Amino acid sequence: MKESLVVTVEKEALSLATGITYTRVPSWYGFTREDLKMDIIMPKHIDGHEPLPAVLWLCGGAFCVVDRSVWMPQMVEFARKGYVVASVNYRTSNAVCFPEPLKDVKAAIRFLRANAAEFCIDADRIAVMGESAGGTLASLAGVTAGMPEYEEGDFLGVSSAVQAVVDIYGVTQIDVMPSHSEDPNVADWTMTAFLGGLTPEKAARASAVNYVGKDTPPFMILHGSADITVPIANSEALYEALTKAGVMAEFYVLEGAGHGDDMFYQQAIYDRIDAFLKAAMH
Repeated sequence: MKESLVVTVEKEALSLATGITYTRVPSWYGFTREDLKMDIIMPKHIDGHEPLPAVLWLCGGAFCVVDRSVWMPQMVEFARKGYVVASVNYRTSNAVCFPEPLKDVKAAIRFLRANAAEFCIDADRIAVMGESAGGTLASLAGVTAGMPEYEEGDFLGVSSAVQAVVDIYGVTQIDVMPSHSEDPNVADWTMTAFLGGLTPEKAARASAVNYVGKDTPPFMILHGSADITVPIANSEALYEALTKAGVMAEFYVLEGAGHGDDMFYQQAIYDRIDAFLKAAMH
């Protein structure tokens, strides 16, 4: 069969750039260096394209594992909605403890902003979004803008501030969270390894709720009512702190959803996140 077709281009083509080094960090007891990588979904045809808002995505993994590729199929949804999406690997608790992973996230933000033109990014509209441990780091990145103790690496003259944060069932109030989880799949040492020791001082320092202020960027929080891995009290406390500070905040409780539930990755949720980001980064 032969047929001539007239096709209307309704969706622009996207490209995936993989294995981009965004910073180099000490490795193997400080004797070597490791490249930290990111993957970026962006328009295929960048020349002449208007700059787009960017979303930096952070995968979870109990602070001890991370894979920047795992959630990329879901991230295509945001690329289709008009965002450049970057997903990164950051250092985990088998190698470092807090605040080193946060420094990695901030280095990734600075890299995107410093190289905005190359990746079709509007440098004034960058959001950070993450799930579980990634939500923890996304929240911390949002509330610690301008704090030099969390900045390390390249492009230090470039801001790591973000214009919006989406926290999906992250740990945001560690100082009231037990060292263990009700989830049998989460080891008791998870938080201790992340913090480098479970002390009140270290827990408070790594709790996003303690940094919230009037200059905190808009937040969207999502948490499942049936989450036994991260207590929903974390998200409730963060939302209360944000509203008390007068920060634009949206908090959605997904009824019956557990930790990492597929409910969080449905079109209705993508649409709500999109609407929030558009309002926050107008």
